[in-house]
Amino acid sequence: MDFTETKSYGCKVNVTLRSTMPVVGCEMNPSVSVILEGPLPVPFHSCSVNFKWYKEAKICSIHDDMLATIQCVSCVKLNIPRKESYHCSTKCLLNSWQAHQQRHHFETERRTLTGEAQTMRKLRSCGSWLEFGSECLTDEAAMVDGGGKDWFLVSCSKSYVPEVDDVGSILKLDCVAVDLLTNTALSELNETMTNPVIEFPVAQPRSMVPIPLLDESSSLCSTSLNDFTFSILSYNILSDIYTYQKYHNCPTWALVWEYRRHNLLREIIKYNADIICLQEVQSDHFENFFESKLTEEGYMAIYKKKNNEVYTGNQLVTDGCATFYRRHLFKEVEKHEVEFIKKTSPVIEALEPDLRSEASKHLMKDNVALVVILGTLENSCTKYAAQSRICVVNAHICSDPKLPDVKLFQVVTLVNELEKMLQSEIPLLICGDFNSVPQSDPYTFMVNGKVESSESVDPYGVYQHLKLVHRFLLASAYASFGLAAAMDERQLGKFNQKTREPVLTFRSKRFSKTLDYIFYTVNSLEVEAVLDLLDHEDVANGLPSPLWSSDHIALMSSFRILPKNSPATRSEQEGSA
Repeated sequence: MDFTETKSYGCKVNVTLRSTMPVVGCEMNPSVSVILEGPLPVPFHSCSVNFKWYKEAKICSIHDDMLATIQCVSCVKLNIPRKESYHCSTKCLLNSWQAHQQRHHFETERRTLTGEAQTMRKLRSCGSWLEFGSECLTDEAAMVDGGGKDWFLVSCSKSYVPEVDDVGSILKLDCVAVDLLTNTALSELNETMTNPVIEFPVAQPRSMVPIPLLDESSSLCSTSLNDFTFSILSYNILSDIYTYQKYHNCPTWALVWEYRRHNLLREIIKYNADIICLQEVQSDHFENFFESKLTEEGYMAIYKKKNNEVYTGNQLVTDGCATFYRRHLFKEVEKHEVEFIKKTSPVIEALEPDLRSEASKHLMKDNVALVVILGTLENSCTKYAAQSRICVVNAHICSDPKLPDVKLFQVVTLVNELEKMLQSEIPLLICGDFNSVPQSDPYTFMVNGKVESSESVDPYGVYQHLKLVHRFLLASAYASFGLAAAMDERQLGKFNQKTREPVLTFRSKRFSKTLDYIFYTVNSLEVEAVLDLLDHEDVANGLPSPLWSSDHIALMSSFRILPKNSPATRSEQEGSA
């Protein structure tokens, strides 16, 4: 983190960058404040800040007194030192082409690379900058000298987004406080330098893995063209308000939101799910980023945020659950919001009077769930599927490991609410971050339909006032896959052999756990495939990381809607036992 102060005239300018490592495509957005320290010039109108972003100019590899305007892409691909790839003009490159090409051949043989095309690209120069820069570029030279370096002016905006041809270049931000009307300087120039720009990391692919067939009697064998199949993604994306001073294993540049949002969006879009359930979606990030970006990808958006907000320096924000669905496949039929903090009153009132105050503080946690009933559209489905409805639940359960009774209270409350909402049997999916490991009470309640109360984790006697049984026949999508006898050895190693759940869905520097699930009703839905998992080796240095921008991993499953009154398959019955 870079922190620079300047003091002059009547003002002091403070400039802070959360990361000084610029990444291609990721906005550099400084935090800037102006503090009054002395008398201001008279007359004084109002204060503003002028911004100028520069990038380090490149020198021609042939003519050291000329600035480069062309870069050989083959040099970059062959990892030839970048300074040898720059030329001041096309003529310069062509005149040195014979020796330049020999350099390519030498590196190709040495690195055993083949098929590299000798191409070039134009760098941004004074003339071309005017196409993308600010109006201020037309009023002054685009190149300045400073600190023994030549600098190209690339933007007069507060923020700057590095581009591909910035890779390897240092950026410099100049800030000065000025009188808004007279443009008189009110502070000395503040210079903030960055590290060289780096390329955006290449994504690590994850693909869908079909569930193996156990035998010919499996209902998967009877899939017909009249069946409606769809996919659903569940992902806790880690709200930015929870990242400060916590994830020391992750480089700062990969932890800032400007990087993580692009990496998360790239990952989510790549999965191409029909329904997306995201948890820990920060309220301002939903409004200013995810809603618009995923709408562009063909989704409709629904959001439920928590009640308690925190101040982030310029606004009050919180996080919540966001559900997206493809608008050409589904329509919203009903929406219900579950605020667990509002569901505590009946239970609290049933307790002994001397327990109510402490129990209320204990149970009232600001967690939420979003329930959406979707109807399939006729123009994208078969006649049978067009009449189908699917209930999608997106939940985020209390995370405190010291409160197992609160976790069970919230899960039981959620399912009890669903029983009231769903008077008829329709396919049900309950996705989210349950913050509960396999075989815990909340997990057992979900898949077994009941759980025995335990006084050891019920300090206020809450369990006796809960309905610890439900009618839904639920199973975990990944456990159903994990029970498949034909699973290959590679996939088998990513599952816990006892629980058949993933070995991890959450990873920190110190430990890993399985906390996230996609539960479904086995008498109305059938798992067809799941998203390939990550294992301990994939996340050896912890999460988040430059490749994976959350401390959780995404889960995804594709389902087929079964005909009504279909019996559950044998593996699914075993999975829910």
